[in-house]
Amino acid sequence: MKRIAVGKKNGLFVGSLRAGIRNANLTTFVASAHRQDLDVYEYLRDVITHLNRGTAKPADLLPDVWKLSHPEAVRQYRVEERCDKAQLARLRSATRRVKA
Repeated sequence: MKRIAVGKKNGLFVGSLRAGIRNANLTTFVASAHRQDLDVYEYLRDVITHLNRGTAKPADLLPDVWKLSHPEAVRQYRVEERCDKAQLARLRSATRRVKA
């Protein structure tokens, strides 16, 4: 939620409607890469390079597709954090069921 609140405040000062649309698109790219546990810098660098050269289809540059072809760019610690959090939630749920 913090990212959304900061984005709203930053969006007030983008300058024009076209700049706001560009800002929203870039924010979407970054959020999608983050959600896929990608190294955002590496993802954006590669996507911008391919778009400038015209060497890849836009569908191949979506974060979920790009992730499959670039496993070295996945932030493994984020995957482990997510697994640990899910395991802790299951443990808490099981503990509540035993107490009831």
